[in-house]
Amino acid sequence: RDWAKIHVVDFGSTDGTLDFLLQRCRAAIDCGLLHVYSTQELPHWHASIAKNTAHLCSKEEILVNLDSDNLTGPDFPVDVARQFAEFGYTVVQYEDGEGTCGRIACHARDFHFLRGYDEDCYPMGAQDVDLVQRLRLLPNAQFRKVRGSMFSQAIHNAQELKVSCCDPGYGGLRWGRMDTLNRHVFGLRRDKGQLLRNVDRKEIG
Repeated sequence: RDWAKIHVVDFGSTDGTLDFLLQRCRAAIDCGLLHVYSTQELPHWHASIAKNTAHLCSKEEILVNLDSDNLTGPDFPVDVARQFAEFGYTVVQYEDGEGTCGRIACHARDFHFLRGYDEDCYPMGAQDVDLVQRLRLLPNAQFRKVRGSMFSQAIHNAQELKVSCCDPGYGGLRWGRMDTLNRHVFGLRRDKGQLLRNVDRKEIG
């Protein structure tokens, strides 16, 4: 609890999530392990904006994105610390199975230098891969992908549900189509050397 913190941002959920955190997780909040935030400023889901917002809440030196359908496994924070402190990695991705692509750990200074996840995109798809690729392109970057079910578990989430809360203005675009379009645009930006994103915004998130 002295060096690891959990930051959870509730973006206007209506399924009782916030009440569950505040009531059932009170002990973790009171001891300073869990920090819970709530905002109504993201009426429709956008993964990059939501993840940037959550990352901004943290003051720790190492940032770890953990999607809300992921399970951490025992001693996950300890393993993250070892990857950086003992082995010298600068970006670690815990991906091994469906739904774990976004479990990314990196230095906070690198995340903020790159201006986080690219918000100029469709609300779902490819944002995690793009961030990892940009982190790997930084000078002296050391990347590792950690495989193993202990730290790479997620609750199954149907692709239809992944986009069910996105802005209806996208015309019901499916997750697969969003992912394909985002991958293409992100790839073009990286090819042009555009590692920094959201540069036209005063603040990310």
